[in-house]
Amino acid sequence: MTDKWTGYTPLKIDFENLKQTKSDKGKSFPLMHIHIMNLKGWLRGIHHHCSKQHLQVYLDEYHFRFNRRADRKKMFESLIYRMVMTTPLFMAFKDL
Repeated sequence: MTDKWTGYTPLKIDFENLKQTKSDKGKSFPLMHIHIMNLKGWLRGIHHHCSKQHLQVYLDEYHFRFNRRADRKKMFESLIYRMVMTTPLFMAFKDL
């Protein structure tokens, strides 16, 4: 199922059984549309403006947070574990 974008037309050459069906606006992928609306709300609510230059960084941060939204306790435990298990790095003040 597609949005009948003409860019898909060349795919018919390699995929003979490709059938384009116009989807109902927003009804075919409701979770995707919810995800997009949440992303837009997050960008508008927290960052207020998003330049094209930094868009990928904002998207990366959003998806990082989204993918870990259920792991808050694990995240803290993981941080503490890494702090304890990491070999200390000693530097003299002159090295800074």
